[in-house]
Parts: sequence; structure tokens; C-alpha cells
Amino acid sequence: MSYNPSKSTYTNPNIEYLFNSEIIEYDMQDAGLSIIKTYGLLPKVDIQSLEGLDKDARNRQVGILQINNKFLKDSLLEKFAEMRKLFIEANDLTDHRIISVKKDAIYVIGECKNLKFGKVVFVKKNEYSSYIRLAANNNIEIYYKDRTLDIKGIGDITLNRHRLYLMEFLDKIISDIEMKNVSVKRYIVKFISDYKAMRLEDGFYLEFNNMSRDINPIYNYEKVIVPLVQIIMKEL
Repeated sequence: MSYNPSKSTYTNPNIEYLFNSEIIEYDMQDAGLSIIKTYGLLPKVDIQSLEGLDKDARNRQVGILQINNKFLKDSLLEKFAEMRKLFIEANDLTDHRIISVKKDAIYVIGECKNLKFGKVVFVKKNEYSSYIRLAANNNIEIYYKDRTLDIKGIGDITLNRHRLYLMEFLDKIISDIEMKNVSVKRYIVKFISDYKAMRLEDGFYLEFNNMSRDINPIYNYEKVIVPLVQIIMKEL
């Protein structure tokens, strides 16, 4: 297996895209506290104190506790890795089913049955039908279901700058590929013609990345539009 559970983040380099697939995000529920309770990483009084906080406050407090507690910090890193390993092994997950890992979240193809390990429970957080990884664009990941996009690699505030532009473009392209709509070929030819002639609104030329500061037509053409054209040509 190429994925090592000791890695907190991972993107499968062998999965470029998926369409009409069963893609599921499994998250460790209340991960920090659950791991602390499972392995007894804090005294009971501290655990009870954490249990009395709401989720956001609890997560902040777990972070604060780690600042001056190297044992807790190192133990959490180790036990997060152990939980990822247990989840993968218990569900017989091989490389071709693991799409990506984001610390306490694992994105996989197909449903998993074994979800409870001590006090740690993996829950089904999101389900998607399609996925694209923009390898040339810092491995930005696009998860899709029912005309809704979930983008990993660009923050929510920054994404708002793309919502009426490349986000809508991506939404249409993925939807048409899922429906095997060959007319998307004509659509993208016209789109590229307008794009190159600078006939589109400025928002289409804003760099599609986590900074999204500059108007850069070449950047989006090479790192977003060309990869999508290649996918369309393979799939339709």
C-alpha cells in the first residue's frame, strides 16, 4: 500500500477522476476527545472538563492543552495514525479505494462496515458521485453531488470569488459528463473560444487557487480548462 497512515494528509496520485461512483467521506466523530478517552491521555478530571464544553470550545481547548503538554501532542499524532490504520485494515481498504486523507477524515470508494474502535467512531459525513483531482494545480480536489461542489485546497472565503465563474463552469462540466451529454464538447469549444478572446467576465480569469489574487488567463487555461478537456475527450 502506498498510503502510510502516519501521514496526516494524503491524496492518491493514481486517482485522477471518478464519475458516477460511490464516494464517501468518513470522519472520526469528536476525534480529539474520543482518542483521549480511548487511550487515557489525560486525567479523568480534565476529560470531564472537556466533555462539559461545546464542540468548538472543546476542540480549541484540546489544542491549547497540547501547547504545554508534549506528551499529549505526540500521543495524539501517534493515535490518530493508529486509528487511521485500524480503520483501513478493518475495512480491507486497498490503494485503489482510498481517494484522500485529511487527518481525521478518510475519503473512500464504496461503503465501510467497521466503524467503531474503542471510544472512536467513524461516521459517514458526506457522500459524492464524482471527483476530479487537478494534479497540475497543487492537487486541488473537486468533490461533486447533485449540482453541488465541495472543493479541497481552496478556502471558503476565497472560493466565493469563483462561485459565479469557474465554480459554475465546473458544475456544468461534471454534470454533463455524469449524464454522458456529448453536447458538452460543443459547449467547451465555444467556452474556450470566448475565453481566449477575453470575452468572458474577469472572474473567469482569476487564478483558481488558494490565493486567488491575480487575473491570469494562462494559469486557469493550463491548470483547469486543459485538464477538463482531456477528461472529456477520454470519457465522452
